[in-house]
Amino acid sequence: MKTFPISTQKFLATGVGSLPHLDKTQGCQFILDNFKDDIIFWPQLVKRSFLENMYVQFSSGLPGVVIDEKSQRIYIDTEKPGFLNKMEETLKAYSDNDLNYFCICQEYACGFFEMLKNIKDLNGINYFKGQTIGPISFGLTIKDQNSRPVIYNKDLQEILTETLAMKARWQIRKIKNQKSKLKIIIFIDEPYLVSIGSSYVSLKREEVVSRIDEVVAAIHQENALAGIHCCGNTDWGLIMQTQIDILNFDAYNFLDTILLYPKELESFFKRGGILAWGIVPNSDVVNEKSLKDLLLDKILKVGCEKDMLKNQVIITPSCGCGTLNVELAEDVHKLTVDIAHELNDKKV
Repeated sequence: MKTFPISTQKFLATGVGSLPHLDKTQGCQFILDNFKDDIIFWPQLVKRSFLENMYVQFSSGLPGVVIDEKSQRIYIDTEKPGFLNKMEETLKAYSDNDLNYFCICQEYACGFFEMLKNIKDLNGINYFKGQTIGPISFGLTIKDQNSRPVIYNKDLQEILTETLAMKARWQIRKIKNQKSKLKIIIFIDEPYLVSIGSSYVSLKREEVVSRIDEVVAAIHQENALAGIHCCGNTDWGLIMQTQIDILNFDAYNFLDTILLYPKELESFFKRGGILAWGIVPNSDVVNEKSLKDLLLDKILKVGCEKDMLKNQVIITPSCGCGTLNVELAEDVHKLTVDIAHELNDKKV
């Protein structure tokens, strides 16, 4: 399962991904200043441009994609001229293992390219976390010209999963090209998993697992770890049926729900699975004076009682911070690092 050991240090901190900074240099420097001893990550700067929206960010090159920045809308037009030719071209690039065809454009992810530039000659960092939108959330959110989610179009579902898998591999290669010895982690963002099992989503469990595992397998192919981030309540047992290495859950709001899956958790731990506790709220609650002690107590109490501090443990915010103001977002991430380091000091 795991392609490399994380660390002898039990608790490490990282971010979910999105930050509100408009200045890419400022955003990346904040991450390096605070996470260099933990797990650095590249920032999705969602306030800079609609192109940095997590759905748009990984859509470049998809057949039929239409991005309307003015109205902030993205959809797939299967009647767009040349659509079938583009489908064939994309399938051929996938078959030919042409990773460059599936590149992420710089104007869609300036934080990624800025971070690559910053780490090239930087010593002392060991881990780099990237992220990609997941195939389930992408397929359920992005619609065709008739407002039908593209995941229900079998051909589009297949090609979007393959595209995301290849973009994850391309991302890993770009990081390795800058710093070959970095240990790389890719989180698959799947916020729409909260709707699986509801009357609004008609997807079979095995289909969800299969699509996610296709992206996981691509990440493993590049000798990187694969995680899933879901910022709400979901069927955690379903997620742990996938081949992910790391489960990032909203421990601040939904810790009780993951405790409903003790057998699945035990199996996950036995195969080397790592929990990433999204314990720090991405809201102004973070500035309450007693919050740090409350969160530490919560981790220690529940984690020890339920035997959930096995293997490595990662501490993150509960979700991304792209919608916050810069000062608050930075406070959230600083507290995340503080909690991880204090837990290590306690020698849990």
